[in-house]
Amino acid sequence: MMTKPQPEKLRLFPFTRRALTAMGREWSVFLDTLGTAVYNAREIGGFFLTGRFGFKQFVQQLAFVGIDTIGISLIMVVFSGMVISLQISKEMVRQGAADYVGALVSLAMIRELAPIMTSFSVIAMAGSAYAAELSTMQITNQVSALRVLHVNPIRYLVMPRVLAGIVALPLMTVITAVAGIAGGMIIASLVADLSYGKYLDSVWHQIELRDIIAMMLKSSVFGFIVFSMATTIGINTTGGSREVGVATTRAVVWSFVLMAIFDYVLTFLIYGTK
Repeated sequence: MMTKPQPEKLRLFPFTRRALTAMGREWSVFLDTLGTAVYNAREIGGFFLTGRFGFKQFVQQLAFVGIDTIGISLIMVVFSGMVISLQISKEMVRQGAADYVGALVSLAMIRELAPIMTSFSVIAMAGSAYAAELSTMQITNQVSALRVLHVNPIRYLVMPRVLAGIVALPLMTVITAVAGIAGGMIIASLVADLSYGKYLDSVWHQIELRDIIAMMLKSSVFGFIVFSMATTIGINTTGGSREVGVATTRAVVWSFVLMAIFDYVLTFLIYGTK
């Protein structure tokens, strides 16, 4: 006896449902990774306070983060300072506000652009490299081999990289901020015929100690976020070689998202409650 073919069920908005399902799955993985990163941070703090700290590994990672990414960081921040100066210096000199050109460029650099742009370049180069390296070690059982040898992978692999990020980023940000202000000064002189002395006077009169502390604090927090996420994602990767690419992408994207959130929170706490 032949059965009558059943009509296909009508599915409303299949792409929307699929997109929402994928988004929910990604958020679930994100929150799970965030919790693991917090747990790892607590473990790292315990190792640090008890003196179980691999200084040699830390110096190696510090050199990798600082030396390998400072070039691209300088390019990004210097050109950002030059663009701001190009856009405002001529008009401000014409309006009789030449005394504020250096102040505006330097405040933009120190409060926002230098920490953000430097962190972006670090995410793109060091963060992605760490995620790819550790995820490859994980799927090829090198991390398991460390555990067999009674070597804690959090202390040996994660801790030096996270501490290197916390230390390297503020130092790099100071260098890039100074370079960005200098770039703005050169453009202001070329475009608006503003003297170097007047530009620098404007910088010194407007920058406060709080701005410097805020810049260093933001950079340290960003360094912690970037390398905590990259190492946590890398060391918890499962699957095959395809997952290395997925882990690297997640490390970059989630670091950007968390940085944007914490940038607002820190800026509000430092400047929004005045």
